[in-house]
Amino acid sequence: MIYQLFWFLTTCFTFLFNALWLCCNFASVGIPWLMLLFFLVCIASKFVKLKCPAGEVVQSMLHRSEKEVGSEVLYWPILGGAFDAPENSLAAINHCLSQKCFNILLDLSITNDGHLVVLHRSTLEKANINLPVHGLKLNALENFNITEHHPLGQHFQPEKVLTFERLLKLLETNELTVFLLASHTNAKMVEILQEAIGKNSLFTKRIVFCCSSPVAIYQLRQHCPDLVCGLWMDKLTLSRAQQYFSASTILMSVYGAIFRNIIAPVIGISLVFIHKDEFNAQISTLWHNVGVRPIVYKINSPNEKRYFQQVTKTQYLTDSLRSEPQIIFKSKRH
Repeated sequence: MIYQLFWFLTTCFTFLFNALWLCCNFASVGIPWLMLLFFLVCIASKFVKLKCPAGEVVQSMLHRSEKEVGSEVLYWPILGGAFDAPENSLAAINHCLSQKCFNILLDLSITNDGHLVVLHRSTLEKANINLPVHGLKLNALENFNITEHHPLGQHFQPEKVLTFERLLKLLETNELTVFLLASHTNAKMVEILQEAIGKNSLFTKRIVFCCSSPVAIYQLRQHCPDLVCGLWMDKLTLSRAQQYFSASTILMSVYGAIFRNIIAPVIGISLVFIHKDEFNAQISTLWHNVGVRPIVYKINSPNEKRYFQQVTKTQYLTDSLRSEPQIIFKSKRH
């Protein structure tokens, strides 16, 4: 009887041991290799990692705006203040300056014949031009009036497309910090920007380059380590990633962690632009932990602006300065 009990227990133990061993063998096919790959990527990133610009430099570029009652004004117009004036226009820039807003985001595009212009595709679409900017030549844009098809266009003088060369000259006469958002990047654009950085000493002091391509940012910062760059987290890209990883929250977390803990330190970005629908306090903390300042975009209502100014203490991009709480409450006091 004791012998049969001992034999039964031994058989059960052997079965459990073999089952556990089989599971370990199956797991060893994938998990260790993934861990090893991740470990090697982390080691390799240490050798190709670019040093971020000094924090004092970034701080001085971000806070040129006028301060009121001892606190910074956190309004930044996106697309050159598209709700108040035609986007990417001199009128929009002058409007921002008149409101003591010195942080301006403009769109940078490249034409088919290799010229950089300050123009967004949406401006062309308003004129029923369905080609992207990189599908047109510069001479096709020479007589294009960017104010004509804007809802408030009748209140502004006709304007031609602003070229990159004219923008650089504009920086010589204004205390602007320009955030250049490149929605489409290629080797030619990177080459032109590298040449401009070498010739213009104001570039790294007054321009923050932004795009959704880590490769383009890495190439520019490898050429000029002092250049301040921001990674634009496009909402469409994130939505596609969420659909692809919809079955696993863990995979989506890993996807975000790769950007924060591997890509961001390697390319040496100082800023990350996040859509308001993808932003929360936890995301903000995770980015701050890797030394990157998050900026939220598409904030237009006064209540949203007050929330990000007073509660989350997060800087944001806006399409209109008219809804700024500081301006609204100042006008009421007057």
